[in-house]
This record gives sequence, structure tokens and C-alpha cells, in this order.
Amino acid sequence: MQNITGLILILIAGLLNPVQTGVNSTLRNYLRTPILSSTVSFLVGLTSLIIMTLMTCSTLFPSGETVSGLPWWAWLGGLAGAIGLTGNILLFPKLGGVLTALMPMLGQILMSMLIDTFGWFDTEPIPMATGRIAGLSLVIGGLIMYMSGKKSTDTNSRNKSIILWSLAGIASGLTFAIQPVMNGRLAMALGSSIHSAFISFSISTIILIMLLLSTPEERRNIPRVFTAKRPWWTWTGGLLGAYYVSVFALVTNWVGVGLATLTSILGMIIFSTVIDRKGFFGRTPQKIRPIQYAGLLLLFLGVVCIKVL
Repeated sequence: MQNITGLILILIAGLLNPVQTGVNSTLRNYLRTPILSSTVSFLVGLTSLIIMTLMTCSTLFPSGETVSGLPWWAWLGGLAGAIGLTGNILLFPKLGGVLTALMPMLGQILMSMLIDTFGWFDTEPIPMATGRIAGLSLVIGGLIMYMSGKKSTDTNSRNKSIILWSLAGIASGLTFAIQPVMNGRLAMALGSSIHSAFISFSISTIILIMLLLSTPEERRNIPRVFTAKRPWWTWTGGLLGAYYVSVFALVTNWVGVGLATLTSILGMIIFSTVIDRKGFFGRTPQKIRPIQYAGLLLLFLGVVCIKVL
């Protein structure tokens, strides 16, 4: 029963992941700058995590013994989160829901395979088996099929722009691979996934506030947080992010990283496709061609090979 509950929770997290990106991208339209939008999103998420941490743990801050016993890289999950979220805010208007989900996912897979192969971050090395290489080939093939379906509807100049932003998405996805490893190590030491998420969000928020205050253009737009009229749901991106980070750290202890990742990716693919087809969050509705659906299926089968074989 616990496993079924965990899979439902992580599927919901996957479905909500592209929603979070769309919400934060809409927030950027009102606040005008990506760093300010990320900061607001993280502050909302941090507020919810403070409440949950106080309800489930005796303190917000870890003991000196816990801090000294952790490797330095365990504290970098917040930095990775800040980079990844801000990157998605920039990508969504350029790539749409599906590619904003898939391109970072490819970067995540590539970095995850490197981490597993070389045993980075104190992980147990996993040899690069033939099945994993075949899976990566299927993932790349699926992405090529999906993007080939877009070429028939886009101009050459837009196709070049999509390729450049897709490469940026892959680079952004590298952070999504290392963040769970860092937060997982932190959660293990703290004995709480919620406490770990609070620490990660705190670090992300501090970094973003420092960037916000040091950038004149960003500072000029701070009053818009209080004056710009916008839908109430533009405040919910941080809550969705807090849910995703907390649930992922929790459920991986129940069903394992591989199955949790597969279920999350399935949710991401499903709802990012819905966002593009229906034109949610100010997007122009897009027709998804059969070859693109085939590409998404091939891509998911590739992820299954990577995680299972």
C-alpha cells in the first residue's frame, strides 16, 4: 500500500512539474525579470517549508555535529535548484511545455549516467552496461523524432532558435541530476526529507536575493511584486516546487530512485503535452503530430531501459 501511495504522489508531482514552470513563467510576465520571479517563487515555497519543518521537526537548523559530518557538496542542492528553476522560467516561452520538460530531462539523464558510472558524490559506481547505452540512444532518437515534427510548422530562423534554446535546456538539466543526490544526502543526515527541502530552499532563496539586490534592473522591478495586478495562482509556483522536492525525497525511500524517476517523467510528459495542445499559460495551442507522439513514446521507453536495465 505504501508503494502505491508513493507512486501516486510522485505521479502527481510529475504532472505538476510543468504546471510549476508555466506558473512561474506567467509570474515573470508580470514581474518582467526572471531572477525576481524565481525569488518570489522560492520565498513562497520556503514559507510553506518553514511551517512544515516546524510541525515535523524540533528545530529549523541542523546541529553543529550534523553540519560538520556532511561533505561540502551536500549543501549545493539549493544552488542547483536556483539555477534549474530560473532556467525553466527562461525556457518556457521559447520552447513550450513539452521541450521545456524534455530538454532538461536529457541533461539530467546524461549527468545521472556520469554520476552512476564514475561514482561521483559518494555513490556506488554502476558500470555503463549495453542496455543503458541503448536506452540513451532511444531517448535521443525520440527527441529527434519529436523535434522533426515541429520543423514542418516552424520557420528556419525559429528552428535555429529552438535548437539553441534546447541546448541551453540540456545544460540546465545537469543541475536537476545533481540536486536530488545532494538533497538526498542531506535528508539522510537530518532524518527528514522536509527538513532537507527547507535547507535547500533556504540556500536557493539567499542566493537569489543576493543576485536580485546586486542587479539594478532586477531591483527596479521589486515594487511590482506588490503593485502588479495578476491572477492569484501566480503565487503557487513555490508551493508546487516545495511539494515536488519533498515528495521526491520521501518517495525514493519507498520505491527507489529508478521507479520514482520513471513515474515522475511519465507525469511530466503527459501534462506538458496537454499544456502545448491546449495553449495553457498564454501559449499558442499547438497540434501534436503522430510522429511527435511516437517520439515521446520512444523517449519514455529509452528512460525505462536506462533505469531498469
